[in-house]
Amino acid sequence: EGEVEKPLEIDFDELTKPKSQKIAATLECAGKNRNFLEPKVKGVQWGLGAVGNAEWTGVPLSILLNRAGTKPNAREIILEGADRGKLEDPKAPRDEINFARSIPIEKANDVVLAYKMNDVDLPPEHGFPVRAIVPGWFAVASIKWLTRIIVTDRPFNGYYQTLDYAFWKRDGGYAHLTALSELEIKAEIARPMSGETVPANSKVRIHGAAWTGSGQIAKVEVSVDGGSSWRSARLLGESKPSAWRLWE
Repeated sequence: EGEVEKPLEIDFDELTKPKSQKIAATLECAGKNRNFLEPKVKGVQWGLGAVGNAEWTGVPLSILLNRAGTKPNAREIILEGADRGKLEDPKAPRDEINFARSIPIEKANDVVLAYKMNDVDLPPEHGFPVRAIVPGWFAVASIKWLTRIIVTDRPFNGYYQTLDYAFWKRDGGYAHLTALSELEIKAEIARPMSGETVPANSKVRIHGAAWTGSGQIAKVEVSVDGGSSWRSARLLGESKPSAWRLWE
């Protein structure tokens, strides 16, 4: 937006080997648990799934921005994917639009442009050939099939930034749409599975994962009587920034 300049041409292969890094990050769909909401809202009625954790190998976004030479008044980074289409929402543009989201310029230092997932080439369903991984944020910010990166000096007001994947937030007497960003603190039971029948008088290992956008998981408690009493779970493995923590 604003001043238009010639796009910077960068040999991505040149950057990958010497500059790549690996990070662990949990990606959670912004619509996770939507089917529990009352009243119901639009969108895929996700249940207890739609979350995962992986190791991502890629080039830090900051390297590309430094190579491009961002200006002092840079405010946001717009990440645009190859997926595009025409929306039926009457509030959406009439023609086709690409899926795009923006992040503050300060968040760019955390972002990795990933080309591998768990040490193998990024699968098509996870964004091959390149996906922007925005650790600590809802997965909607981690744009798949990345095709364009735009630096802008003004707030991005694209459809998926303001009318979708946003919520009403009150500030004093006014309400304004706020884009979803940082993950909330949450825990989930992996086993026993939802709806699974546990034999009476049996010993059962209850285990799962807990995650948050920033900070770290310090404690997980489990209730087997509908919340009347709670017992501390044991945390497994080591704590890693932006990655979930397993527990049992």
